[in-house]
Amino acid sequence: MQPSHPASLRRALIGAVLLAAVAAVGWLTYVLALDAGFVRMQREANDRLTLIASTFDATVARFRYLPAVLSLADPIRALYRDPQDAAAIAAANRYLQSLNQKAGAAELYVLDGNGLALAASNFDQDSSFVGQNYAFRPYFQDALRGGEGHYYAVGATTGQPGYFLSHRIEEAGKTIGVAVVKIDLSPLEADWARAGDLVAMKDENGVIFLASRAEWKYRPLSPIPASRIAELNAARQFGQAIDGTPVFVADGNRSGVQVGRARGRDDVEPGEYALQIRPLDQGWMLLLFSDAADARRHAATVATAGALALLAALLVAVVADQRRQVIRAKLEAHDVLEQRVAERTEELRKTHESLVQSAKLASLGQALAGVAHEITQPLAALITTIASSRVLLRRNDVERTAGNLDTMSSIADRMMALIAHLRMFARKETGARSVVALGAVIDNAIRLLQYKIDNERIEIVRVMPAEPLHSFANPVRLEQVVVNLLSNAIGAMRGCERRVLKVTLGRRDGRAEIEIADTGVGIAPEHLKSLFDPFFTTKEIGEGLGLGLSISYGIIRELGGEILVDSVPGVGSTFTVVIPAIDGSPAATQAELQA
Repeated sequence: MQPSHPASLRRALIGAVLLAAVAAVGWLTYVLALDAGFVRMQREANDRLTLIASTFDATVARFRYLPAVLSLADPIRALYRDPQDAAAIAAANRYLQSLNQKAGAAELYVLDGNGLALAASNFDQDSSFVGQNYAFRPYFQDALRGGEGHYYAVGATTGQPGYFLSHRIEEAGKTIGVAVVKIDLSPLEADWARAGDLVAMKDENGVIFLASRAEWKYRPLSPIPASRIAELNAARQFGQAIDGTPVFVADGNRSGVQVGRARGRDDVEPGEYALQIRPLDQGWMLLLFSDAADARRHAATVATAGALALLAALLVAVVADQRRQVIRAKLEAHDVLEQRVAERTEELRKTHESLVQSAKLASLGQALAGVAHEITQPLAALITTIASSRVLLRRNDVERTAGNLDTMSSIADRMMALIAHLRMFARKETGARSVVALGAVIDNAIRLLQYKIDNERIEIVRVMPAEPLHSFANPVRLEQVVVNLLSNAIGAMRGCERRVLKVTLGRRDGRAEIEIADTGVGIAPEHLKSLFDPFFTTKEIGEGLGLGLSISYGIIRELGGEILVDSVPGVGSTFTVVIPAIDGSPAATQAELQA
């Protein structure tokens, strides 16, 4: 019996080693699968953040120019000339109320140089702003100092939160007041909640002020000093005391993703979440929380499957080894079993070939994974559209989803060529002027709208001069004018049988002319005189505020030029931008201006 002890000990040792190997492989598989899950979670979160940030920017952009345009309105100017005139006050109140019914802001109001509200769109309500003093609000102080301001706070009069945009009003170089627009951002929170997203937004102080979970509002994302909380409470920004308990406590970083514990609903046991952050232009941060439980469950499933597969393979190997030993022993004892040994040998050979083939397939799978990784970057441009389609499908908006699918095939080819110019075009600029090649301005504008031109099947005709034509202007603002006129022309031809967009650049009497002609529906004669007035529009409700042509007209007037219109209903319209041209060498002109 003694000889059996070393064999038993050997088998026990091998078994322990194999179990340890299975456990190690299972743990390694779990870690790798979990890292892959967090990477996938990060990619999906970035897609969602892109869509959410775009929606937020679009919401604010609708009202961004409203304070500046509001300050130019005749009823408001008349009010500042005589703030005590009852008729002027009544006219300004009615104007603000009527304007806000079209604009859709929370409230519109104007303040004097001391912060006193002179007129407001809610003048006839119990919570009227008229007569209230808002000099303590940062948006008022920022507008006085820098010309513009923005601030999120709970209204001191209404108790309703909102995003405030302000613009300084001047007369003959002297500050006479501030125009303010209050935007209600609560619909965004409702959209986040309906979509099932855990989304929040924090301000520059680290305090969450918008969230899909109401209990997260007015709490810091991460711990901040008690002294800072006391300062924020003294400022009365949120109309209530800030709860110093943080919403998120970071535990570490996994595959580039910040992971931690986020406070649960009604302050129940916090759960583990991955946090993705997207900066916004206002100095705020957009936050998206992704539940890490799904990634851990998936990783555990993959690890269990991997460990079981390895265990099964090892058991097969052990059984095969034991069979070989038995066969060897029987062959030594009896020659009759030689044939059976040969058969077993053949079976083992086939098993070996099968394992070799499996190894080949595994290598092929890795190669395909590498190829998939290499094509990820070209497909990145499609992700935003795909993310939007997912949201639309959850809302059962089949028609808009089908429209997204139609455009997906062409987005990838277009987006990469546009990105560099889109960054320049979207960058906030100072209005500084330089020598501008007008042909390049037109080309850039057409490139920005190429997708619309293609989708609407519009034939575009360019007529350019033999020699380059230059002007002294701000290139981004001038391009904004051309984009606006081109976009209007494209919209005017929607539904028309003949769609030709002709862009002509020329020179006459020392002035450059950019002529944009369409074959659209034309403009009614009674509308021509109001075409450049603020908020005048013939578009359907929700398609625009009627500010595009008004702003474009103001930009061209600043350049010492004008915009001419010629239109025949049913035939088409021609808009001509006339601005001063530059004589001589552009480089010499630029050097002379800089000197």
